[in-house]
Amino acid sequence: MNRKLLFFDIDGTLLAGGIPGYIPDSAMEALTQAQANGHYIFINSGRTYGFMPEAIKEFPFDGYVCGCGTEVIFHGETLYHYDLDDSLKRSLDDILTECKIQAVYEGRNSCYFQRRNDAEVFAPIIAIRNSHAKANLEYPIRFFDDPVLDFDKFIILTDTNSDVDLFHTKIKDNFDFIIREEMHPYGFEEIVPKGCSKAGGIDFIINHLKASLDDCYVFGDSTNDLSMLTHVKNSIAMGNAYPEVLRNTSYVTTPIDRDGIRNALKHFKLI
Repeated sequence: MNRKLLFFDIDGTLLAGGIPGYIPDSAMEALTQAQANGHYIFINSGRTYGFMPEAIKEFPFDGYVCGCGTEVIFHGETLYHYDLDDSLKRSLDDILTECKIQAVYEGRNSCYFQRRNDAEVFAPIIAIRNSHAKANLEYPIRFFDDPVLDFDKFIILTDTNSDVDLFHTKIKDNFDFIIREEMHPYGFEEIVPKGCSKAGGIDFIINHLKASLDDCYVFGDSTNDLSMLTHVKNSIAMGNAYPEVLRNTSYVTTPIDRDGIRNALKHFKLI
């Protein structure tokens, strides 16, 4: 069988309608047909597994690359997980405070927030906290001073008072930075353990399955998808993608809510 491996980002790629979003019927039908044709379909997301939308968890994906490559799951089994050193995790709060940066630590079972009066918290972080609080987990929301500090990656938001250069200097030996689209007026970055990426997650899976990068097709729409979109020759940008993404892919399909997934799978004769 000429099996292919298909990797999909979530928000803006598979999910339409914002957060929590929905998978359009045309995308659902196309994914089901791709699996019936013998292809493997994977999620490749910046989200950790516990905080993936229920619409994603309910579909029978073959596997997941979670947290920008910090965890790889195939057929229900965790094949890889990057464990951050506990002392490193505990050191971050002081650095964030010194650099006047706000953050959310993202774990598989909990997300962690700084203890602050809401009047001092950047609005997008409040929105993230309110959204994550609805996750079907025992303790979806924890705080930086929790005795259990179990997370894989984190995001930061910055404003004009933040010293981003100092922050990068202090953590660059242990982390890579993904500059994301601004949450105006805030800067937005994903901070990932050094060497972890969406591209690295793909490499782990193809090595496990003894496949090839030529067997892979990747679908994305935002800047945190660039590592995988530039890693694989069959790279597909959604029509609603950011300009930098559109410039760095081999094919542009229609937007997600205009049958983008189905149109792309038909174009590449995967369905």
